[in-house]
Amino acid sequence: MHTIFAPITSYSSSISIIRISGTSALECLKKFGIKRNLNANEIKLCNIYNPDTKELLDFSLISYFKAPNSFTGEDIVEINLHGSVYITKVILSILSSIEGYRIAEPGEFSKRAFLNKKIDLVQAEAINDIVKSETFLQHKIALGQLRGDLSSIYEDWRGQLIYIMALIESFIDFPDEDIPSNIMHDVNKMVSDLKNKIKAHINDNNVGIKIKNGLSLAIIGPANVGKSSLLNYLAKSDVAIVCDEAGTTRDVIEIHLDIAGFPVRIADTAGIRNTDNKIEAEGIRRAIDKAKFADLKIYLFDNNNFTFNHEIIDEDTIKILNKIDLESNLEKKFEKNNYDLAISIKEGINLNLLIKLLEDKIKDKMPNFDQSLITHQRYKESLMLALKNIENFSLENNIEIAAEDLRQASYQISRITGKIGVDEILDIVFSKFCIGK
Repeated sequence: MHTIFAPITSYSSSISIIRISGTSALECLKKFGIKRNLNANEIKLCNIYNPDTKELLDFSLISYFKAPNSFTGEDIVEINLHGSVYITKVILSILSSIEGYRIAEPGEFSKRAFLNKKIDLVQAEAINDIVKSETFLQHKIALGQLRGDLSSIYEDWRGQLIYIMALIESFIDFPDEDIPSNIMHDVNKMVSDLKNKIKAHINDNNVGIKIKNGLSLAIIGPANVGKSSLLNYLAKSDVAIVCDEAGTTRDVIEIHLDIAGFPVRIADTAGIRNTDNKIEAEGIRRAIDKAKFADLKIYLFDNNNFTFNHEIIDEDTIKILNKIDLESNLEKKFEKNNYDLAISIKEGINLNLLIKLLEDKIKDKMPNFDQSLITHQRYKESLMLALKNIENFSLENNIEIAAEDLRQASYQISRITGKIGVDEILDIVFSKFCIGK
């Protein structure tokens, strides 16, 4: 197997770290003129030389982690350099010239850690989730899964299935003998309890996946009511064009924000109105589609545009009256529309109340949770298949069939953590990683 290497820091960093993993990891140090022996779990300051020119390249801190006590389970050497693009490129070029060495593929360090049983697949994906986390909750859930919180639940369920299988399979070789009633009672109770646990775990309203990917919020309403101004206010930046001319926004503009610790994808959409312009009409169609599938909606209207599109108004819609600075008694005039809040984006009136209202609505969407949430669709799909097998299980059936139902359920749960039968999904999982992870 090749010894692999890759930078694990960005080129814009003040420090550049290159990780090398494999049985020949230590050999590269001789190439750089380092003759001192490195002890495991030790860091040494060394001079790095260009083997071609014999010139000094950098003063480097070099650390060595001996197999199997390393992240990948292999020998690992990490070269800490000054964050020079030139130095990094030279080092990488030299490493590429060494026989048996090659640049690591995306996620290959984590993949080797999985193959060497240092982590399971859930923990491996948690590494990628931590790297991509932008909010406190995303980080908290990913860290818990890297720690093994979710894996321990799945392994416990798999262990229970194996135990139940052991109880009933002992009777397969004796088909003429009835299973004792006390064993039948215990098996049925264990299967029922496990079924209820998995069902409750699956029925989480996709909270974990929403926290991972972000809650979707669409700003919708008629043309020229201030939707783009509201987006700019929330983003604290001019991300959308604001103009008095109606129909300025013609496509969906999306930003990612942290609101009350929750990741939120906020979309500014085209103003909903009748138009003969084909491009604007397409933008309006996309706006309606975006609103229909959004977790939350802000329906913005003003004095001149207060006709609601009831096709997209539902319990997840916050109705906001804007431009209350332009007309006195405007709030009373529109009380019949039963809006949630009256504001002026231009004058900054009640915008703090709008943020509070948004936070409350988002918190209602994201109930109390722990680190055992499902964060990847593939977990849910495997669990649903496992649940189906468990629901099919019955001791009234042929005992071999009953055992096979449990075996298939165990197999599906094993696919989540990668204990068995995962060759076909490894490339899918690790291809999502960045190089150096």
